[in-house]
Amino acid sequence: MAGGLTKLREDDIVVGRPLLWNIYDSNGSKLVKAGFVIQSKEQVKWLMNRGAYNKPIEVSGPLHNQRKPKRVEKPKEISPFKLLEDVISQLALTLASVESTEIDFTEQVMKLVKDIQRACDRDSQAAIATLFILHGNSYPIKHLVDVAVLVDILAKQQGLKREKRQSLIAAALTMNIAIIELQEELHRQATPLTAEQQALVNAHPKAAVKILMAAKVVDKFWLKCVFAHHETVAGTGYPSGLKLGEYPEEAQLITLADYYCARLATRADRDALLHREAILDIQQKKNELVTETLINLFVAELGFYPPGSIVQLANTEIGLVTKVGANPKAPTVHVFMKPQIGNYGVPAKRNTAMNDSFKIQRVLSNDDPIITYEVRKVWGYQEDD
Repeated sequence: MAGGLTKLREDDIVVGRPLLWNIYDSNGSKLVKAGFVIQSKEQVKWLMNRGAYNKPIEVSGPLHNQRKPKRVEKPKEISPFKLLEDVISQLALTLASVESTEIDFTEQVMKLVKDIQRACDRDSQAAIATLFILHGNSYPIKHLVDVAVLVDILAKQQGLKREKRQSLIAAALTMNIAIIELQEELHRQATPLTAEQQALVNAHPKAAVKILMAAKVVDKFWLKCVFAHHETVAGTGYPSGLKLGEYPEEAQLITLADYYCARLATRADRDALLHREAILDIQQKKNELVTETLINLFVAELGFYPPGSIVQLANTEIGLVTKVGANPKAPTVHVFMKPQIGNYGVPAKRNTAMNDSFKIQRVLSNDDPIITYEVRKVWGYQEDD
């Protein structure tokens, strides 16, 4: 037993049958959601190598004798939160199966790409909010999905066609395929990288391309963007020190989103940055990391208070940013509590540009203990109730 978790046996996970419970690693990070169908022996092996624990309270009956009933989904019920939670679970399994002969790797990745686009098309503001609202998942996998969401939204704003965006998203989802386990290790490591770890990090773009080509990925744009996701416009990146013009310009979108999302994450060796701190850090690297034009687009799209941020207003109400407005300093906020009163029955919309009492006074941490409201319900998607 590890932290209330129970170790599973390999024969508890059956290929071709849906899981009856969530599966966690030994640190309590969720790897796969209940209801997912394990598709290959490689996926079972990967789960066992990660620990493969479950919470006994989640087991609802004898193993393998229940199937989740299929639910007819209505378009109005589509929740970007649920869609992206499912992508996170499936991505972990898909990446684990990259060497499998039982699945078509490209086809599996493109299914996830289309689900990400579906979530962003449904509600781009809610999709951005998942960066801040979805918790408890494996960091390396969640990071890839967060980057992919931002890449699709930014690429759409740039006018990239849907098909090209799909290749770019696929690159974002697979860019770290060579170092998933190492990233999990580094996420919990309080000491500096060893020389061996640093060498693996520096080599991972090339290694990823090699893995993807072995998995019969033939999309050259996808592969080029994976190779270049740590290159910079100034030629200070790796693995080859390429300058802009020597690699696809669109790869900058992955570079920027990757850099930003990494700085939002708490690690054993550093605290997470707040959004505005991360933006200031990025702005100091204009025309070095990526172009100033792209940074300006990024700031315009996310504002100073991105969707998913928890803020307190001048009137002491606490709420969730749900939409970036024309003024990046004045987003729409749905308030759900007041410290003197407690949670509201129904969230109330506040236009922070309209009234001085609605001005944002401070940003709260998303895991602040004062927050007892299930914030994703602010959007009102039936699937999240």
